[in-house]
Amino acid sequence: MRELKQSKYIDITTDYGFKKVFGSDTNKDLLIAFLNELFRGRKIIADLYYNKNEHVGDTEDIGTVIFDLTCTADNGKRFIIEVQRTAQDNLKKRMLYYSSKLIADQAPKGNRRAWNYAISEVYIIVLMDGFAMPDAGDEKYFLHDICLCYRDHDKIFYDDLGFIYVELVNFVKAEAELINDLDRWLYVLKNMSSLNGLSTYLRNGYNGDIDPSAGHTDPSV
Repeated sequence: MRELKQSKYIDITTDYGFKKVFGSDTNKDLLIAFLNELFRGRKIIADLYYNKNEHVGDTEDIGTVIFDLTCTADNGKRFIIEVQRTAQDNLKKRMLYYSSKLIADQAPKGNRRAWNYAISEVYIIVLMDGFAMPDAGDEKYFLHDICLCYRDHDKIFYDDLGFIYVELVNFVKAEAELINDLDRWLYVLKNMSSLNGLSTYLRNGYNGDIDPSAGHTDPSV
């Protein structure tokens, strides 16, 4: 990993930093690795491609929605990845609206009967830096993995729509306390801008190298 002249790495939790490191075909292996860690073995992504970020509304009143990053996995799963640095009262509602856009946009303009609502899996990933989950109370979870389930028991009702909120303010592990690859990724996300060199969590975790100044990986490291 090469250092910038200011001895600081780019802040990945900004729009610019996240898109520079994760938002290009050159670095899609990084995004695949990160998403696979977030799913913790429940879903496996082998490959993905990037989609347009701008979704035009059906009418002028609805307007255009611009996502931070959208991509589709090799098996058709669709993802919106949003980076948020300021608290918003309507965050949950906005993410629900974003997911509805990805679902509604899959409907063909004609021949709906033949399509028969063949909706792909849709997931919203929200990286929250500097603020807590709305209505979280005293909870200190840093990972919220959410799906539709029955209110009276734990059985999942529908598993093809999911929301993963990463609450970085609650991730307080020191480098010596990192125990798995997800820990290492979250440590990088939270601390990249203050790191002064490539530490063992990246060498032992992803087994790659991130050069935030150029936005590429070096698998030989």
